[in-house]
Amino acid sequence: MILYILLFCYVFAFYFFGVSVSILISIPLYLYSIINYKYNINIKFVFNSKFFKNILIVWYILIFLSILFPLIYVTYDFSFFKIILTQLIHLLAAVPVLAFLKYKNITVSDVENIFINIFIIQSIIQIIVLNSDYLSQVILTFNRFEPEKVIGIGSKVRGKALSAATTYHLSLAYGIAFLILVKKYVKKKVSFLIILKSLLLLTGIFFCGRTGFVGVVIALISIPIVNRGFSFKSVFKFLVSLFIILLFIDYFLNSYFYDFYRFLHNVVFPYAFESFYALQTSGEFETKSTNRLLEMWSENNFNFYEFVFGSGKYTNPNGSYYMKVDPGFLRHPLFFGVVGYLFLLIYQFTILPIFKFKGRDKLFSLFILFYLFVMDFKAVTIGINKFVFSISLLLSFSYLYLNIKQEKK
Repeated sequence: MILYILLFCYVFAFYFFGVSVSILISIPLYLYSIINYKYNINIKFVFNSKFFKNILIVWYILIFLSILFPLIYVTYDFSFFKIILTQLIHLLAAVPVLAFLKYKNITVSDVENIFINIFIIQSIIQIIVLNSDYLSQVILTFNRFEPEKVIGIGSKVRGKALSAATTYHLSLAYGIAFLILVKKYVKKKVSFLIILKSLLLLTGIFFCGRTGFVGVVIALISIPIVNRGFSFKSVFKFLVSLFIILLFIDYFLNSYFYDFYRFLHNVVFPYAFESFYALQTSGEFETKSTNRLLEMWSENNFNFYEFVFGSGKYTNPNGSYYMKVDPGFLRHPLFFGVVGYLFLLIYQFTILPIFKFKGRDKLFSLFILFYLFVMDFKAVTIGINKFVFSISLLLSFSYLYLNIKQEKK
């Protein structure tokens, strides 16, 4: 139970009295290391590991660049510097959590199981909160969700998670969770448990954003690549089983939770499948958020020089991002050019060093990286995203330093 609480707080990092709980849990863990010699050794192991030191090296370079470019261009915009500086706090908060896993002799398989299950727990939380107006208001004190800033009907669906972020960032993390789910079960027979876990992860994505579906698609594409024993018979069996379960859930909700059933059909599904609903009404396969994203790519008159050499501008005086763009692929080159973005890519490869992994760990980490690169065209993802950072640390440390459970890869 302690591991579930620990990793739930570490990954989702919801706020408690205005402070990230991922930071709060690190304090008693550091104090515990003072009185527990064995745990203290593991704390020192993390600090002294090559993995940790490599992250710090690239982090120092990014800190330097985040100061250099605003000074060169005399913009004195140090907002990116603040973001990078904050990451050091989260890195230091991660150390005792990672050390605790090694101290308890937790296996890689255990970490992946807990990782999947905490997202399932998060999905259940969202379902429960969605059913209560009171809880919907209470949970906002833990996640700082602002409904008025969400485009479209998503404001009635999102913001129900016990998480620091409840929109794009959380949905992005759900996509990674689905990839890990496929990694765990890709070579096992389809079972009710696998179907149920898949369904609950998909449900979580419904409530926080459609970004996670990209991760789901990549995960499904990975199945025939990874599993040489892949057959369409198993896929057919999975889909039939899933269809039967969905029919049962539909009947159950319609019979015993009619109000919630209508809410799903009137609000949740039109939001989650907005592009399909738009196709029926307007004939266009589109969403409001996608249209806004396309505007960012097409309507701004980008300066080629700034893309190559940067501008030293990350935010505008009113707090909005420079050129009003969300994609990391646009925002970061505009700030510190191609060289800066290259170091940001190196940073991501440092916190998720796929070339040091083996077997399926390497292959699925490659799928995760591909997923992150694709999503960097939508919003800031590579290196800087808080969830990507913490999850990358967790998975990388597990694959590099934790015991491997003896199971057929």
